[in-house]
Amino acid sequence: MSLSIRAIEGKNLPLLEKSGSQSTFVMAEFQGYSLTSKVFGNSLNPDWNELFEFPIGKMGITEDDLILFSVFTYRTEARGKLIGKCTTDAVQLKINSTIIREIKLKDNNGLELKATVVLELIYVAPPPVEIYRKVRTAEIIAQETLSIVKDTYQIQFTVHECRKLTHLPCDPVVVLTIGRDTRSTQIAKDTTDPIFEESIPFVTYNSPFEIAKEVVHVQVLNTLRYDEASLIGEFKFVLMTAFYSDPIGWDEPAYRANDTCRTMFKKWVMLTHPTEWPKNIKGFTLLSMSLLASGQALIAPPRIESLLLDVMSNIMRPSEIFAQYQKLVIRIHLAEDLPPMSIPYIMPDSNLIKTCFVDPYVQLSYSGDISRTQLYYSEDNPVFMKDIYYNLEVPTISDTIIFKLMDRDIEFDGIDDPIGTLFLKLDDISYRSSDDIGFNPMFGPTYLNFYGRPRELKDDYEKFDYLNEGWVPGVAFRGRLLVEIFTKPSYSVGLFSDVYDSPADAKTLVEPFVNRKKFILLVGFIEAAMIEFGDATVQFEVSVGDYGNSMSDRSAATNSLTFFTQPLFDGTKYYYCNWDEGRPACLLPMMWEDVSFRLHTVNILEKIALRLDDNLKLTNDFIQVEANEKDIKAQMKRTLKDLASDCQKELPELPAICTNLDKSLRKLRHFKLKKIAKAALSEIPNIKATWDFYYTMCVYRDKIKDACMEPQTQIPDLLIWMLINGTRVAYYKAPIHWFLYNKKNPGRCCDKIRNVSLSYLGSKDADRSACLLKCFSWLGTEEEYWNYDLPSDGRITVYAETYENQTVLGTQWGVKGLTRPEFSTADGKYPLPLSAFLPPVGWEWGEEWQITLDFSSIVSSDYGLLEYTDKVYEVEEREEGKTWSSAKQIWTTLEMEESRGKQDLPNGWVILVDWKVNEEQPGDEDGWQYAVAIDSSDYNPSVKSGHFFRRRMWVRHRKKVGETVLPTYKEVIEETGGWSYAKTFENKFHSGELNSDIVRRRRWRRMMNSRSVGPCVFEVIGNDQIVHIPPVMMIEFPEVNKYEIRAYIYQGRELYSPEVSGMINSYCVVSCWRYTQITRLINQQLSPTWDQAFVFKGIKINGNTNDVKNSLPAVDITIWHKGANQDTPVGVCSVDPTPLFGESYKPSRMKWYPVYTNGKHHGDILAAFEIFLEMVGEDIPFMPPPHPTGFGLQVPPGIRPILKQSRIEVLSWGLRHLQFWSGKPVDNPNVEIECGGAILTLPKIEDVINNPNFPKTAHFFDVSLPQENNFKPPINIRLLDQRPNGFTPLVGKYVIKDFKPFDPEFILKQLLAAKENRNLEEDKNSDKNSLISDTIAESEESNPETLIIIEDEIEPTGCAACLSKKNRLGRDANGLVPITIVDESDDWEFLSMYWWSRYEAMQGNRLLYKTFQHHELPIIVVYESEIEEYFNNFSDSIQQFKLQRCPKLGGDPNVEDPEKDPDIGMYKGSFRIYNITQDESKNKELIYGTTPTVGPIQINVRCYALQGLKLACPSRIKEKTCDPFLRLQLGSREIRDESSIVKTNRNPRFCKVYNMNTIIPNMPQLIVQVWDWKATIEGRELLIGETRIDLENRYLSVKRPMCGLTERYMIDGPHRWRDFMTPVQILEEWCLANGIAVPEYSSDGRRAGVNDDMFSIEEFEKHGVNFDDKTVWGEPKERTALYILLEFGLIRDYVEKRLLTNPVMPGVPQGRILMWVDIFPFSEKPPEPMKVDEPVPVNQELRVIVYEVTDVETVTEIEPGPGIDKLNDLYCQGHFSGDSEVQVSELHRRAVKGDAMFNWRFIFNFSYAYLTRKVVIPGTIEDTYLDPIVTFQVRDSDPSVQPDAYGYVHLNLAYLPRGQPYKKWALMDMIPEYIEPPKGKDEVYDPDDQPLDRPPKITYLNLYKKKKTQGWWPLYRKQGDYLVKNGNIRMELEVMTKEQADKRPAGIGREEPNANPLIPPPIRTTTQFGGLQAKINTIIYILKSPNRWKFIGGLIGSLLGMVFGSLMFNAPSSILASITG
Repeated sequence: MSLSIRAIEGKNLPLLEKSGSQSTFVMAEFQGYSLTSKVFGNSLNPDWNELFEFPIGKMGITEDDLILFSVFTYRTEARGKLIGKCTTDAVQLKINSTIIREIKLKDNNGLELKATVVLELIYVAPPPVEIYRKVRTAEIIAQETLSIVKDTYQIQFTVHECRKLTHLPCDPVVVLTIGRDTRSTQIAKDTTDPIFEESIPFVTYNSPFEIAKEVVHVQVLNTLRYDEASLIGEFKFVLMTAFYSDPIGWDEPAYRANDTCRTMFKKWVMLTHPTEWPKNIKGFTLLSMSLLASGQALIAPPRIESLLLDVMSNIMRPSEIFAQYQKLVIRIHLAEDLPPMSIPYIMPDSNLIKTCFVDPYVQLSYSGDISRTQLYYSEDNPVFMKDIYYNLEVPTISDTIIFKLMDRDIEFDGIDDPIGTLFLKLDDISYRSSDDIGFNPMFGPTYLNFYGRPRELKDDYEKFDYLNEGWVPGVAFRGRLLVEIFTKPSYSVGLFSDVYDSPADAKTLVEPFVNRKKFILLVGFIEAAMIEFGDATVQFEVSVGDYGNSMSDRSAATNSLTFFTQPLFDGTKYYYCNWDEGRPACLLPMMWEDVSFRLHTVNILEKIALRLDDNLKLTNDFIQVEANEKDIKAQMKRTLKDLASDCQKELPELPAICTNLDKSLRKLRHFKLKKIAKAALSEIPNIKATWDFYYTMCVYRDKIKDACMEPQTQIPDLLIWMLINGTRVAYYKAPIHWFLYNKKNPGRCCDKIRNVSLSYLGSKDADRSACLLKCFSWLGTEEEYWNYDLPSDGRITVYAETYENQTVLGTQWGVKGLTRPEFSTADGKYPLPLSAFLPPVGWEWGEEWQITLDFSSIVSSDYGLLEYTDKVYEVEEREEGKTWSSAKQIWTTLEMEESRGKQDLPNGWVILVDWKVNEEQPGDEDGWQYAVAIDSSDYNPSVKSGHFFRRRMWVRHRKKVGETVLPTYKEVIEETGGWSYAKTFENKFHSGELNSDIVRRRRWRRMMNSRSVGPCVFEVIGNDQIVHIPPVMMIEFPEVNKYEIRAYIYQGRELYSPEVSGMINSYCVVSCWRYTQITRLINQQLSPTWDQAFVFKGIKINGNTNDVKNSLPAVDITIWHKGANQDTPVGVCSVDPTPLFGESYKPSRMKWYPVYTNGKHHGDILAAFEIFLEMVGEDIPFMPPPHPTGFGLQVPPGIRPILKQSRIEVLSWGLRHLQFWSGKPVDNPNVEIECGGAILTLPKIEDVINNPNFPKTAHFFDVSLPQENNFKPPINIRLLDQRPNGFTPLVGKYVIKDFKPFDPEFILKQLLAAKENRNLEEDKNSDKNSLISDTIAESEESNPETLIIIEDEIEPTGCAACLSKKNRLGRDANGLVPITIVDESDDWEFLSMYWWSRYEAMQGNRLLYKTFQHHELPIIVVYESEIEEYFNNFSDSIQQFKLQRCPKLGGDPNVEDPEKDPDIGMYKGSFRIYNITQDESKNKELIYGTTPTVGPIQINVRCYALQGLKLACPSRIKEKTCDPFLRLQLGSREIRDESSIVKTNRNPRFCKVYNMNTIIPNMPQLIVQVWDWKATIEGRELLIGETRIDLENRYLSVKRPMCGLTERYMIDGPHRWRDFMTPVQILEEWCLANGIAVPEYSSDGRRAGVNDDMFSIEEFEKHGVNFDDKTVWGEPKERTALYILLEFGLIRDYVEKRLLTNPVMPGVPQGRILMWVDIFPFSEKPPEPMKVDEPVPVNQELRVIVYEVTDVETVTEIEPGPGIDKLNDLYCQGHFSGDSEVQVSELHRRAVKGDAMFNWRFIFNFSYAYLTRKVVIPGTIEDTYLDPIVTFQVRDSDPSVQPDAYGYVHLNLAYLPRGQPYKKWALMDMIPEYIEPPKGKDEVYDPDDQPLDRPPKITYLNLYKKKKTQGWWPLYRKQGDYLVKNGNIRMELEVMTKEQADKRPAGIGREEPNANPLIPPPIRTTTQFGGLQAKINTIIYILKSPNRWKFIGGLIGSLLGMVFGSLMFNAPSSILASITG
């Protein structure tokens, strides 16, 4: 079933691109799917011939289905334009399956175009109609099945996760809306793929049928944005479509839709943006939904991983989606090295025995769609050659391909078993980017490596089958799969994948990529310790892939196994392998593909990241210890330079044979490295010693680590297995590139001796180590190996090895009855007689066969220990009814095996405690324990009738004082023959025969020598079979040094406690390889102080000292809790000691090292570790002193922290917000304060509900604490709940690590620092306020006359030079002009009456700010957010400590998750911590001299709610408006103020004051809410947002925020003092509370001394204000006290902008509210409230008379000549702010030289707000406030001559430059935004370039106060980047109220009434020569012309010519007349 649309061609497409060329592409949409074509070239009649395929569901094509076809232009740099679109129905396709249509296109407005498209529609119909008898839509089913009865229902949504969100950076939140109800999830931090797993319920009362019609609106918002851009994407759907969607992943009837439960399970919704078309995918959200009736429980669906969902058929799509599709092709070539999956059996339908025990096939899963290859029977290397196609939607919701190797199970349960599973992320093999570095998914051809459970078919491994599923990382190699991935263009949509055979040439093409090369892996073992298995044999196996697998029949025999070793007990806790005779080594030759170029690249990138990590650790240490800022910056600079240098290195070149992914990744890595290097270099000049720099570097490190990701490694990981008695028990797994050799860039672990920890197989304990290995590894090619030198000059020796076995028969030893061959391997599997060994090719015997000894069999268990405790059991037995007597085995070991009993003291030992019965073991009074049998595991301390055996333990503690002299091997062999004995071959062997021994063996070895290069593997023939036996390889080091390691364990903190009380009985097990020691036990302490030193002497380490420094032996600390029944490990810590050899000794500094519990940081341990070289000449310090308790050694002075007696004073105020714990309320709390082992139990709160305060507040206790703050143990605040039956669990805790904030000296220093930085808290205020004060201060310092700031509105690009110069009027680089304000222009008396004027002064109103400063009026502090953020939540007196919830114990599934509900409550209190002397310890007087009242306190609360700011609009989102009003809650009282409603305004001014009473601590929280009134009158309560204020903190704070201090003490007027206490009283109270002496005042009160500082009133009152007016100003003493309080940083008069939030949308801002709160004691009469009414705007009228303009430079087409010069028709145009109409004057025709006369009146009416000095423009939603600016322009009546104005002037009426009396004084410096052009720019016209005789004085006035002014102002225009003068204008400006205007009417222009004043018609100059005036003007013009002399000369010459001509004309007649006379 499908619909195919073929776009054939387009005709007559319009040309939309200005470039003249136009490329196009088309998009087809059908049933929610969208497909796009490729791009077609430049043509308006394109031939597309593109085919689009759409899948059709079971419903087929319906009448409502439409096909939408769109044509777009294509642009590379931007989104294309829509050319046109068309729609056509598809119903006729049911009749005719193929239709060709030519359809006209329509534009975006629905208008038809001439363009057409030709489409071919092809329909493949569904099966016959009888299969679907009735088309059942969701609505029809809803009508048939859903009830119409109303009831209470719950719609339960679960938001699982989001993927592929497009915003960066992003803190997403999911918001769900049904109807008018909105809910949201929690905010996810810094991710585009958040995981929520949150349930969101909606409760409604309606019928199911009506509920099904509800629309669900899903929105995903980015909370980093508060505007409209915060919307990432949305999706809308109707509930009924979800009710009847097929359940995904479940088919049980209980889960399907029915009358009572409708369910939608894990549906993806596609997000788009509503304003975008065509719509692009913005991300995806996974939802589940259930409709539940009242009381109905939710039916939990089966748990299905999101990766397994059928995503493509489980996604809800919006219409008109713009998506791109590609074909994702996955080519499966072959698999190899598959493990056996079943035991031998007879194959079905045959009598053949199956020899290969795996029947493989490959199963692929993508987007929930599962595909399979063909099945192979009995094939462990199958060749599949299959191509699997998937449709890939870009961007795709599913980015993971699941490869699963499967085995067909036909002999057992018939369920196929997974061999191994691998998850391949598309993000790892593709990169989305608009740059050319982006690439589509591509991979290989490359092998994928699979991991899972061990390969062997053992019952012990069946419990690890889950590792093959892939959800938990596998540990063992399971096979490889050769895979290739690429993409192809796709023009169809399909929900299902297709499987095809690969092309015939695919196998040939892949062959160059699978060529192999020989590699050799060498692993040398140095030490193995901390093993928990004693009575067993230990081996280690090294494997890579199937190479080295000793248990595989297919793996060639190699030296992958170490020889058998029996571990020795370290005497304390663990076992170790003694390899002193020779260190085992493993040599592993193998063949792999040569991908070294990839691995070398990864090594280079990892080294960059590691180097950066090391530098960051150093930087972190510098910052942590508060080092010098210079040193921190130097380290940061070094870090940046190293990073830039490393990132500029070139990556290895690619070989000729490489994959496309190799090329793309190399390009991408180069791009990222260059980008990081550039960013690092740019950071160097701007280095700041802050944490921000550190976090930035961490981001760079993470980016480099991302670049290290290499999906095509091919070579499997290195595995080191620990085998116990032949069974795999623990493993170590590491990437193979860590060990790869390269001369320049070796792997991080290549050829380095390292400490590695082996993990238990399948262990859930992330911290538990099965073994600690010290080894080195090297991987290289065969050629590199033969040139390789071992570290520390070691050499490899090779031996042939066999074991001679015997058993005892009676008393004779022999081979009779032997269960294994006489000569065999160590495990007895293969016979190995001495004669069967033949040297391999290239090898020869080095010596004869020799008997060798296992070192563990000749040493006792005390070998290598300094102290040892002997333990043996004495055993007695009895028969029934008889007495006790010695048993047959009188003495046994702890394992109840035969022992030699109480042995004599060995040589070199002394007895510390002689043999005695162990009193610590439970037993009777004589220490006996009783049991039924001797080997019973249940011994009891009391005897019963059925007990026949008893035992008691004898112990002896001894100390080593001399060297242990062991017998030589030769002596032991001569004495014992080299035999070792045991009960069975599976038990541990020992030297010396016991009566219980049955078997014995001895080892034979023979050395081999190499004659040439070749493998050394023996072919031994025995029992008619050839066995390949690898030899024993060992490493010998010529240089072995002895070292001494010292561990200083001082203290722990925040350790995990498994006890319900939260306490811990702790001791530490300190291990250094084979040596282990234990600290003393510290009971019931949270921060145990062990204070012990451990010395490990004589530690033998191979190699030179440089090698040791590079690979230090780690010291491991395991912290144990000693419980009643068993000891429990609670944390581990591993540290490398500090090397102190080769230099003079300096004591190490202790550090806090992290302790990890179950993989999480859970506490720290304070310790130091040192390592010394035991050699003559080394500076080794003296031994640490003995511990005072006699238990071991103590940390020596110089390392141990210096302790001082300290006192901790506790101010305990109360508990708040106690929650439930373990399902019950915490109603009987006890609080304990613990520090350094000392515990203070606070008095019990009797009634925690009604009075949650402690009955007594001040307490103290003394404790010894380290002097350094960093070393001090934390203070633990512990909350316990006393429950019935004596059960007192720990329910909450808080840990205080930093004591500095509680140091009295530090507190006092902070208080006094406020004097020097008086505005410290204001520095955190808004940038705007600080900019105002700073700029004004700088202005006053530079020019005392300056009172106003000039802000440049024009920011020219070339003005930087001019800003550094001063112009002729003294304008400086800051843009400041010497301006003065005259008193008559300042309306401060009016403005100072209003509070809002103080607010506007601090919000950027420059005039108001300077007015208040000029007249010494008090201003306020405006906090841009909650005031608590600026003062640390007012925790200066009483801090709030959020008590972290402790998890419930006992394994209850309902246990609270501390991460989801982290807090159990809050403790309010504080501390003072200081050192005391011995004498001071007897003094009980506390620093807390005055403490707050304990009982409930009644207070008056006065709340000023002033204005809402940018409120959210939940009811009218489209209109973006709301009708807000206020509601207040304080305890049980609520105020609903409907009088505060402000219609259609998002920034409403409430101007409300509320008075309320409350009692703290019972009702300490004030809630101010803003509601939407329109939603309320519509019948629903809709909360916009609320803010909560803790009144208790404010009341108790010494900063005194309960009532802000005004800056001036005024007793009358609008700014009078409003506190109930005077400044003198407040200062005295404050001094007493802070331990400062009461101030002393002078006699006149004008000076005062506080804490050795003298304050004078003259320091604060500097201006010439009459402070002696006692009717306004208070007494000098009060004013002095006020100034002192302000100096010490008390809260000033303030207002705050508090954030509004909505509980249903946590974390999403809903706007802010401007408010403040005053608090007064109820016992005091509060002062009168402050008036916060806003002045009402006044209707005003502005009258402006424009008389004339002069000197306007104009443009004309008339050629100038005598009497003619630039004639223009000019008019004047006027405009006022906010006025939609523009007024124009009459026309001055033929104006000469830009001089025009108008005499025209302009009248503007407006509403003016005096407070803000703004013009108010009423609006339908909210008013607009604009500056009162009037603009006049001089224009030409002919736009073709000059379209723009010749000149203009902007005048601010509230800040008006006074007009000049002469036009030549109308300079550009009168204009605030004017910037003088730089010298040398000839193109800049400046008519003011002439010097002035008397420069003008520029003053500014407020026209609203002055009312009227007139004069000359400059006209100017913009030329280039500057303003230049272009003329002058003479005007008269007058402003008056509307009432005044009505009394003095005037008309516009010269219309009637032409009065007030009368305007005469202008007298204008004209160029017409008809009159005398024109002639005179012409003559004057000529005479003034620059060419006047030429004109005069010409005129005289003409006159002379005329005279001469006349003379010549008349001369003949005159001469003739005179002659004839």
